[in-house]
Amino acid sequence: NRRERVYYFFYNKEMKLIRRNQMAFIDMDLREQVSGKHELWDIDKTINVSALSYRLKDLGSMVGRHGYGIDVGLKCLFLQFLYDLSDRQLEKELRFNIAYKWFCGFTAFEQTPDHCYFGRFRERIGTKRIGKLFKAIVNKAKEKHLVRGVFHFVDATSIVTKNTTWAERDKAIKDGEEALNNDNVKKYSADPQARFGCKGKSKFWFGYKGHIWLDMGSGLIESAALPPANT
Repeated sequence: NRRERVYYFFYNKEMKLIRRNQMAFIDMDLREQVSGKHELWDIDKTINVSALSYRLKDLGSMVGRHGYGIDVGLKCLFLQFLYDLSDRQLEKELRFNIAYKWFCGFTAFEQTPDHCYFGRFRERIGTKRIGKLFKAIVNKAKEKHLVRGVFHFVDATSIVTKNTTWAERDKAIKDGEEALNNDNVKKYSADPQARFGCKGKSKFWFGYKGHIWLDMGSGLIESAALPPANT
């Protein structure tokens, strides 16, 4: 992990220090800074995320402007899900967070991906294979006895995909419908899989429900589902 770049430092006529692209410095391997000091160290030792890359071998070429590769993309995706980060948040963390850099295989001064890279990578993988990768990681956690499966907790949260459906409602009424509801909304909505949901007497939304199945012993999510809001 030693890299050499050269800089020349000299003074200009105003006696100001100038740097030119040429003076040797050594890049840093971040292993010692993270070893045994961060949760990502334990995760890396328990679950080899890179070992899952064979499932994506059909992608063929490197992904990203600088050819970061499938291993880096998988680890970035793992971090994004683990810490609930947006693309721009992950871009910033990879640039300044030592543990994130090390986990994804970057050295201290190596250039990291920008936010556009993560979206392109997710799109190329597709949701079905992301689900298979998630299950593979859960199964590995079970093999390591991190997931004991004695007690489980199940919960759901509302996911709104659209706050207003007035245009769809007006079109439905124009077509002779009495109202826009779950029986006919798939004909008028841009998202035909979404439905109207209700909790109690006052909370209504259009979209989905996010369900999780949690292992109480470890706090790890074993499975997740995203059915329509009326489920």
